[in-house]
Amino acid sequence: MSWVLLLGAMLPAIAAAKCGNVCETLELALPGLVTFPNTTLYALENSYWSARQSEARPSCFVTPRSAKDVATAMQVLVSKNAPFTVKSGGHTAFEGGSNIDQGVTVDLLYLTDISVSTDRQTVSVGAGNRWVQVSEVLDPLGLAVVGGRASTVGVSGLILGGGISYFSGRRGWACDNVRNFEVVTVTGAIVNASPDSNQDLYWALRGGGGSNFGIVTRFDLVSFEQGDLWASSLVYPGAMNQTLIPILQDLIVNGLPADPGAHTYFVMAYVPTFGGFIVLSDQFHDNPVDSVPEIFKPFHEIPVVLANNTRHANVSQLSRDIAGDSGLRQTWAATSVLATSAQLLLDFVPLYEAHVARLLAAAGQSLVIPYFIYQPISVNILQAMQVNGGNALGISPEDGPLVIVQLSVSWVDASLDDVVLSSRDRLLAEVNALAEERGLKKGFVYMNYAGENQDVQGSYGPANAARLREIAQKWDPRGKLKNLWKGYFKV
Repeated sequence: MSWVLLLGAMLPAIAAAKCGNVCETLELALPGLVTFPNTTLYALENSYWSARQSEARPSCFVTPRSAKDVATAMQVLVSKNAPFTVKSGGHTAFEGGSNIDQGVTVDLLYLTDISVSTDRQTVSVGAGNRWVQVSEVLDPLGLAVVGGRASTVGVSGLILGGGISYFSGRRGWACDNVRNFEVVTVTGAIVNASPDSNQDLYWALRGGGGSNFGIVTRFDLVSFEQGDLWASSLVYPGAMNQTLIPILQDLIVNGLPADPGAHTYFVMAYVPTFGGFIVLSDQFHDNPVDSVPEIFKPFHEIPVVLANNTRHANVSQLSRDIAGDSGLRQTWAATSVLATSAQLLLDFVPLYEAHVARLLAAAGQSLVIPYFIYQPISVNILQAMQVNGGNALGISPEDGPLVIVQLSVSWVDASLDDVVLSSRDRLLAEVNALAEERGLKKGFVYMNYAGENQDVQGSYGPANAARLREIAQKWDPRGKLKNLWKGYFKV
């Protein structure tokens, strides 16, 4: 065996030994806060929404109880040049998104403090919370924040990637409603980033992700008075998309800007228990009126409905309703197009149906559920995003209205991974090509739905991507986070 092949064969063992030494150093620095393999606690911590993530085997988990503990862990990891990643809610679809093989996973699950200011206008939220933990505190107080819609999603990932919310029509995305970030930087310093302190870091963390800049340990969020919401989930046969999509497109262009208390998304799926293709229209309004809001009446006037769940509910209940199952294999990818053409949105449907046919042919009797989702970014949302100097996402009212086109697949059999991912990539390329051909491609990629190989920050535009690189260079001049923090999107 040549020395090159011999070295290559030895590298995994070298890496494992190196990380084992780091884990021992972390245990000395943070006694009782490090979890090692072959323990019950390790198995519990290595639990993720997507089974693809749970397959990684970290050398250890470190579970800090405070920002100071996070700072200590950061200093050890950087001084040892140890590869690591960070887990908040663990809701990334792809492997390695917030877990790591033969490295250290920093699990923030114990950073769960939630406190409401005396004037009820700010809620301070620890970075290890899931969104349902936040709403369960706020619902009884008649308060809400601009946060995630699914109960099990982590606070950190959603905000740092942007953060679509029930309340985005009036208030923008979650990242637009952060008063202050508490951040542990690459040196282990604990700093604040706000409109008045470290403004460059404040801008970057609103959509730029955290892995170039530091580990956020606390978010101080704008809070507001809010009771129950009106909500409706309507399920139609898949053939109705020809009728429903033009209604949706008109809603995005005209309806949502006229009624910013409304929120919606639109899902096409192949669900065998429903007999094949279905369409789901989920609708919400921050004013819990007794009748259907005028903006949504066209959806309710269509007689062919397989299911109708219309109700008043608080944020916690709504977020549980759409949480989805954990433990399946997951993938997703996304792009964005101008919302000015109903025909474009209609013409995507045959591309999606061909994708479904490919997956069903490969899967046989194995479970596979392909989704195709339209998420509006109407002009009123884009306007609300411009507060505090705007965020890092690079989209403005002049760009809109837009639609995020999200591709998502849930499946069971690991042997289908390659065909699922290749079919996903083919569909994404076809969607982008058709939109570009018609001059309707925007190409903004929403980080929280992005595929593992998508250039997220590059989609924010050259100026914003360059600004993010400059800020990363300022806060991490040696590129330690860029090189050591594995698995997520970086500039």
